Amino acid sequence: MENWLIWLIVMAILIIVELLTSLIATFCLAVGCLCAMVVSLVNLGLEAQLIALIVGTIIAFSVFAPKIRRWQRSREEKCGNNAVSNMEALKGRVVEVIEDISENGVGRVRVDGDRWQARCVNSQAISVGAQVRIIGYDSIILEVEQL
Repeated sequence: MENWLIWLIVMAILIIVELLTSLIATFCLAVGCLCAMVVSLVNLGLEAQLIALIVGTIIAFSVFAPKIRRWQRSREEKCGNNAVSNMEALKGRVVEVIEDISENGVGRVRVDGDRWQARCVNSQAISVGAQVRIIGYDSIILEVEQL
């Protein structure tokens, strides 16, 4: 197999890893692989390709890494440093009860079209159609309070 093809495959793998993990290092290594691939296409030896890999990676780190970090910081400032996701993102949402929540029992609420089990933290019964606020969760059961 040709060396340039190997560098291309390694570069593609590193770009996929970069897209999945957002590590700056994998992007810089992919740039180094691109440099090594170009040197390979010029028919220079493996030593020259490895030097191109090292030099290209170092240059990418010095040029791209600060810009990427600045972009990430500006994005954090726009979105807030404490952006939440998954279950934490549900806290504070107001949703509708779709199945009665009994005292000390569970019922169901609808969140963005999905049905979730819910328990009232005040141990009170809540009937269908009532609006409740999600205040927490225990495993996959939402803890709610009536408005």
